[in-house]
Amino acid sequence: ARSIIFVEDKHINDAQNSLTRQQENDGCFRSAGSLFNNALKGGVDDKITLSTYITIALLEVPLPPTHPVVQNALVCLEKATEAKEIHIYLRALLAYAFALAGKEDKRQEMLDSLLKVAVEDEDGSIHWERSWKPKQRSDFPLSLHAPTVEVELTAYMLLALLTKKTSPSQEELTTTAATVKWLTKQQNSNGGYSSTQDTVVALQALSQYRTLTYSKDGIDARVTLSSGDAVLTQFHVDRNNSLLLQCQDLPQVPGNYKAEVTGCIFMQTALKYNVPLRQEDAPFRLDVHTVPETCTGDKAHVTFDIAMNVSYTGQRLVSNMAIVQIKMLSGYIPVKSSVKKLEKQGQIQRSEVNINHVLLYLDEVRNTSQTFSFTVEQETPVRGLKPALV
Repeated sequence: ARSIIFVEDKHINDAQNSLTRQQENDGCFRSAGSLFNNALKGGVDDKITLSTYITIALLEVPLPPTHPVVQNALVCLEKATEAKEIHIYLRALLAYAFALAGKEDKRQEMLDSLLKVAVEDEDGSIHWERSWKPKQRSDFPLSLHAPTVEVELTAYMLLALLTKKTSPSQEELTTTAATVKWLTKQQNSNGGYSSTQDTVVALQALSQYRTLTYSKDGIDARVTLSSGDAVLTQFHVDRNNSLLLQCQDLPQVPGNYKAEVTGCIFMQTALKYNVPLRQEDAPFRLDVHTVPETCTGDKAHVTFDIAMNVSYTGQRLVSNMAIVQIKMLSGYIPVKSSVKKLEKQGQIQRSEVNINHVLLYLDEVRNTSQTFSFTVEQETPVRGLKPALV
């Protein structure tokens, strides 16, 4: 980003120092902290994958391969290549990391193994995919886009193919062109992909390909869109408007349309529709009660505890970050010190206390019951109380 906007060196140095502190004696990096959503993991499944990510980030700063931290990290990665089995996502990451470091032999070793398992589609496009795929959701049978991890995997493979000291060979350019064709097919109508992770990596790879294949001669392409004998619109793409999105609404769907193209452009059709979501069982169990459970006497109504039992009933061992929201009964307010006590005891990670509700943040919810409680007190007597939601 520094070639486009100003970025303080302090921010880069602070991030670099933070990563350096996580480096272990063998050059690999330890994981620190937790994610609030497992979808943010991308392809990170182990220490070596995380170490490869970090090495790539350091080399893209750019730190030279001779920098002590990078040198030690490369020792970790080279040792990882000696394993009998390396999953395909890690191989693509390693190929790109070695390419950035100028380790051509290691780069080529990873590329050769990946090219053997490339998937070629009927239209000539090429991509890479995992040997195991999660089952497709039955309520989205028409989803045509590839999973996020496979977009990332193919994008890293493209980056590894394009990153080398010498110009890519004709064979490599043929492979990269077929890979670009597949990546562009996966783009949604807004130009992105399924998540922030695959979008960032895919656009970086496509941009690098565009830089490599850019021609000063420019572009001159025309598209004529017609339905029957009627011409709906004509698009003209040249050097001045090649980055401008041009679009046309189709007057009737379904319908028969014809596009006549001269030149080379990227054209996409987008069909948007709504489908009802299937009602699924909630992946959490929540039990709420007061302490004491039966409030007898005037004093018992003035102050009491709200206790909760929370557990995760989904398919994983633990959930993503969860938030418990407790709304207050009319006339009652939470005792802030009792909520903050939950944080100090480590039962929750964070809380927000308002006059009419309390938010409790949990980094994860386990499949075993977690119990916590806090105190509420009556501020104003209210008749005819209605239940409050948790």
